[in-house]
Amino acid sequence: MPESSPDRGRTPQTCGSCGTEDLTRLPMVLTDGTEVTFISCNACETREWLVQVPDGTWRTVPIDVVLQRASRRS
Repeated sequence: MPESSPDRGRTPQTCGSCGTEDLTRLPMVLTDGTEVTFISCNACETREWLVQVPDGTWRTVPIDVVLQRASRRS
């Protein structure tokens, strides 16, 4: 998927890898309070974590950052 989407405010509607609209979207809040959307393409199985930035576009969040933000702090 592209790093950002021109479709402001809405999660991307097509897979950036294969172009299909057959996506599963799962919005969630990570342990640190970051609101993200997990997107999985049902056609090519591309998976991606996205965060909406202030201008309304979406940016990819690397999995290592997602795991760090989702871990519990002792």
